[in-house]
Amino acid sequence: MTQPDRARIADAIAAAERATSGEIRVVLVRRSLLRGHVYPVLWASLVALLLPWLVALFRPMPLLALFAAQLVLFGGGALLLMLPGLAVCVTPRSVREEAAREMALTQFLALGIHKTRERTGVLILVAPADRVAEVVADQKIHACVGHDAWHAVCTHLIEGARAGRLADGLVAGVAETGRVLAAHFPPRPDKPNELPDHLVVV
Repeated sequence: MTQPDRARIADAIAAAERATSGEIRVVLVRRSLLRGHVYPVLWASLVALLLPWLVALFRPMPLLALFAAQLVLFGGGALLLMLPGLAVCVTPRSVREEAAREMALTQFLALGIHKTRERTGVLILVAPADRVAEVVADQKIHACVGHDAWHAVCTHLIEGARAGRLADGLVAGVAETGRVLAAHFPPRPDKPNELPDHLVVV
């Protein structure tokens, strides 16, 4: 994320907020949110248990060689699947989304988004390493638009990251958030800018 990219995102937030009384914050998570190695180890175990026996059906081998093959497959497979780029492939999307949700709620509170005067703050979080995004809206916004309104925002973020244009995806996601907010929370002349516009990287 270059400095010009950060400036574009801050400008997009400022532009979106001019059309609404809502407040927007954007958080980029640099590293994977996945903790532990349950799913890589599980998949490595399954492969190590089954593959040598399948091979043995067509090409008999001594029992000791079979156990050795299982051990090598388990150790090598587990280490390989623990690499961040591969761990995400064997971890269910629901687990990755839950991790993103927890981080988003943590950042929502840490950044004071819940302290806006009219409870109209929105947090956009993207975790490219885990291929997930999450939007958390404060009570007043959630009561009006619900959770489904943010699917298009998350789509912009994920597609931008997948195409290698994360900044473009964030700018598009912020613009879409601004449109959702403007439809329910029009701007007020006395509205201050309660939250900073810059990108937060954690």
